[in-house]
Amino acid sequence: MNQFEPTLRAVLAAGHGARFRVEGDSMYPAIRNGDYVQVVPCAMAELRRGDVILASTGRGLTAHRITRIEAQRVITRGDNSLRTDPAIDKAQILGRVAEVEQITGDSRKIDGSVKIIAVAGAFIRHLRKRFQQ
Repeated sequence: MNQFEPTLRAVLAAGHGARFRVEGDSMYPAIRNGDYVQVVPCAMAELRRGDVILASTGRGLTAHRITRIEAQRVITRGDNSLRTDPAIDKAQILGRVAEVEQITGDSRKIDGSVKIIAVAGAFIRHLRKRFQQ
């Protein structure tokens, strides 16, 4: 049995941050396969549209960007996707991605400039997909 998620939950619930290596390209270019992320605990009231959260979803641990916030849940989408994810309940949210360290060693906080790049990237992918049909 994989003990990573329960251990990560316990660390974040105790008020500590956690750093670990990610797999997948759903958040490309903001977060690339093999990058390290720093996840910090956060309250639902602290979350903002554009934040990247780590949540426990049906497919496992997923770090995606918030596109909409509702009363007790959020809607997310990977930066490399045109489709939104199913709604995530407050209880599924483990924390917020605060920093990304690329495999090259460069480190950056996840902030507004990354959000602009992600939105521009999604728009370009959308246009490319439309014109390829």
